[in-house]
Amino acid sequence: MGFGVSTAGNISQNTAYSVQVADKTDEDGRIDEMTTYGGIVETTEEVFTDAGSFTNEATNGQVGNTSTNVVMSHTLIESNTDYARASKVSRKSLSS
Repeated sequence: MGFGVSTAGNISQNTAYSVQVADKTDEDGRIDEMTTYGGIVETTEEVFTDAGSFTNEATNGQVGNTSTNVVMSHTLIESNTDYARASKVSRKSLSS
């Protein structure tokens, strides 16, 4: 069990792993067999940032694979009662 975030500088970090599932059913619609494919890892990171220097990383034309993330959303969060923060959601495919 650990305390804190594994990536230095992050306020919070969430990592979710998922796959697609293909079902093979019998004539009555009951699942006989399942096969997984298309595994991905999705990471959400939140950091303190300077609102004036925030640059959106969720842009068109990104290409991702097992070693490159695709940024799905990048959010600037400003408040009267807290420091400016940025939240970024990215994903990449898992190697087979």
